Amino acid sequence: DAAVAMAAGMDVAKRAVALDPSDAEAHSVLGSALAGRGELTQAKASFDTSLRLAPNAFEILTFYAGWAGELGEAERGAEMADRAVRLNPNYPTWSAQIFGWVYFAAGRYDYALQMLDRLTPENYGDFGWVARAGSLASLRRTTEAKATVRQALERIPGLTIENFVYGQNMSDKFRHHLIESMRLAGFPSCAKSSGDLRVAEPVGLPDCTTDPAKHE
Repeated sequence: DAAVAMAAGMDVAKRAVALDPSDAEAHSVLGSALAGRGELTQAKASFDTSLRLAPNAFEILTFYAGWAGELGEAERGAEMADRAVRLNPNYPTWSAQIFGWVYFAAGRYDYALQMLDRLTPENYGDFGWVARAGSLASLRRTTEAKATVRQALERIPGLTIENFVYGQNMSDKFRHHLIESMRLAGFPSCAKSSGDLRVAEPVGLPDCTTDPAKHE
């Protein structure tokens, strides 16, 4: 149960910070938990604390970078990814997915593709497919972008622009970027059900909300 798991995660993250306020990773984990719940201002404060406590820690930079787009700080997040790679040139594969996401968010599409090329498609997840297709489309590699969308939909049939961008909390700036790049890549627009839109009171895409039947 995702709601139960997120609540439990929040509780233990808060307890970790209370037990040791000087633990940078505890603040970073709390930041991730807050961001996942859409409490973006509080999340940024926790991430900033973790970075202040450990400015040269690979994991801290990576965790912050992973949420930077949602926080409206994509360019700063990409700089953190740059720094993390300099600190650890042999960075692990799991971090390549995060770096690919934040480079895409910052519009550094060639870098995003370089990172995603280190992963197998089975490890992309919806974030990876969106970043890959959006990056290719933004680089005008249209044929490759459309092929990537087809592959993504084979693995994740319910992936649409609407349920991706309104399925999680993020800054308006980043949501606009996602909508534009996903449209350019050729992802389907409308969620199959309004229940897929998990953000509180989502606006939805104009071409979807005008016809309630599109959400059936």
